[in-house]
Amino acid sequence: MMLALCVAALASFGMVVQPSNHVRTIRYPELATMLNQPGDTTYVFNFWATWCKPCVKELPQFQALESEMKGKAVRVVFVSLDFASQLERVVEPFVTAHKVEQPVLLLDETDYNAWIDKLDSTWEGNLPATLVVNNARHFRKFYAHEFEPGTLLDSVNQLLSLHQQ
Repeated sequence: MMLALCVAALASFGMVVQPSNHVRTIRYPELATMLNQPGDTTYVFNFWATWCKPCVKELPQFQALESEMKGKAVRVVFVSLDFASQLERVVEPFVTAHKVEQPVLLLDETDYNAWIDKLDSTWEGNLPATLVVNNARHFRKFYAHEFEPGTLLDSVNQLLSLHQQ
């Protein structure tokens, strides 16, 4: 069921995913297109890396978010900032070991200064970081910190409540 949701979410971005390997390498222009998807789905983009202890610590909150938000169009997309050269050796095994069922994208950009300010001008590049976007409701909220247990769900619920249509 969750894999079907992942495939559907990626299909909405015009992506194809293979069930055995759902980590896909992208460049910033493709991510920018995803961030501007029309429709009333709230996307939670979590920027993380396998070597980032706070990222790994908060991972279960993101994995559980969609099921905790039953009845609401909320989709989680993990954006790995690991090196593209580590895709097969590090990132894919990590995703498999942690049973990540949501879409996982590896952002293959080495010049972080070229895109970080485009994502959010307040971001200094620290990890973890999260961007919550709903283009139909006209909101975009950036969090440049780790979510303590239970706070991610509260934050997303608060955004949705503030921006009801």
